[in-house]
Amino acid sequence: MRRPLVHSGRRAFLRGAGGFALGLPLLEYTHGHLWAGGVASPRRFVVCFEHGGTISNQATGTGTYNGGKHDGSGGHHGEDWWRPADLSSSSLVLGPILAGLEPWRQRLVQLESVDNKAATRQDPYGQGGHGISNATVLTCADVEFGETGDDSVPSGPSIDQVVAERLAVTQPVPFSRIHLMVTGHHYGSPFYRGASEQTYGEESPAAAFASIFAGVSGGELTAGQLRQLAMRGSMLGGLLEGYERARGKVSARDLQVIEAHLEHLHALEQEIMNPVVCTPPEGIDADANAGGDVVGPLHARLIVAALRCGLTNVANLEIADILTPWTPAGLQVESGYGIGHSLGHYSRDVGPEGAYPDLLDPWLAEMLDNRRWRMSLVAAILEGLDDPAFPEGDGTMLDNSLVLCTSEFRDPATHVAHNAPVLLAGSAGGTIETGRFIDYNTYAADDPNTLEYESHESLHNLYTSILQSMGGDDEHFGSDHVDHQGPIPGLLS
Repeated sequence: MRRPLVHSGRRAFLRGAGGFALGLPLLEYTHGHLWAGGVASPRRFVVCFEHGGTISNQATGTGTYNGGKHDGSGGHHGEDWWRPADLSSSSLVLGPILAGLEPWRQRLVQLESVDNKAATRQDPYGQGGHGISNATVLTCADVEFGETGDDSVPSGPSIDQVVAERLAVTQPVPFSRIHLMVTGHHYGSPFYRGASEQTYGEESPAAAFASIFAGVSGGELTAGQLRQLAMRGSMLGGLLEGYERARGKVSARDLQVIEAHLEHLHALEQEIMNPVVCTPPEGIDADANAGGDVVGPLHARLIVAALRCGLTNVANLEIADILTPWTPAGLQVESGYGIGHSLGHYSRDVGPEGAYPDLLDPWLAEMLDNRRWRMSLVAAILEGLDDPAFPEGDGTMLDNSLVLCTSEFRDPATHVAHNAPVLLAGSAGGTIETGRFIDYNTYAADDPNTLEYESHESLHNLYTSILQSMGGDDEHFGSDHVDHQGPIPGLLS
């Protein structure tokens, strides 16, 4: 429901010569209510979650909260291809897995040494297992254990659900969130509507299209849409005229406020003069059994189209831990049960002292292409949000969005929830300075390549920052398994 205008004293109105009233806080109301679908520069949040971790040398000591990193001399391969190529640079230099995101490098922030302390500090072994890591990676919640650690359930919702509920209040949409899934093997969804309420994504692109775009048609603007645009244009014209007249009749302080109003209103005027018609994507006719190489790109297209059309503010793309025979490297090693998790488990066996040292090169080739393919779906979403044909103000939809890419593990073989993979894209309306690499390892200040590891930052802190970037005033998210509350240092502008 729209908040009614109420009297609020001088801040509400300025009276100029001749007795006319000029509403200075109209900037707030034109930002918030001019468009039927929400604000002029709405926030959006996308979670790209890949099951199974990445190529990493992260380790941890059994029964401890902190650990080090493998040096490659034992059974573990000792490589980390998720990390940036230049660890000494605060400017982001993408590593091998993320190289395909180079066109958007200046719109990214890569965070290193952010632990999932809700998992490591509730896991009896201090590392994080399948169940507890999935239950906490997006919720950061207290968990209840079942008969085994693999059936842990959280006491609260995942971060996407919280953001979706809040944005739906200020930016009403048909779907508070959408959740699409590239199907395959995994150990449980990390997405939760609330305590113990696990949610699963739609696996079929065709079914997702039928649900999300029901009643949406493309083509020319309807007569009703044209009337709405005309009314909005008339409203803007009156506001612009009033502000122009007021320029010479107010104090210097209030003139600054008026100038801000005018800049915003002129941006809205340009959007009205160049309306974008919502066009549903075509060719979305595959079902869940079509294969990841078909389903993944279609899901990415659906997410972009739904965000462009204002059908949702929050979208989740969940990628199962699958093998990718369609990549250039194809299947180089034999993965047990034909699942991606078995592929990941080779990481502790292909080092010089491991069981399969001769498989190091073919394993790395397959694993790298597998993870790069997953990132290609992220690239498709970024490309769609950054399309200049869909401008918002002085930028694109990506500037007002925040995309979070992560996984339940850093290293898939040892199930390590320390140093979660974290990549952010977009600046959430300018609240995040991008093009950076931030490492929170306390040992990295002296040696960026150190194998020692300790971090005081947790996903709790990261998600607190995300809520603040979405307009919240939160000082904490999740359980108390943290070294400190508040946002993660240095992320927000």
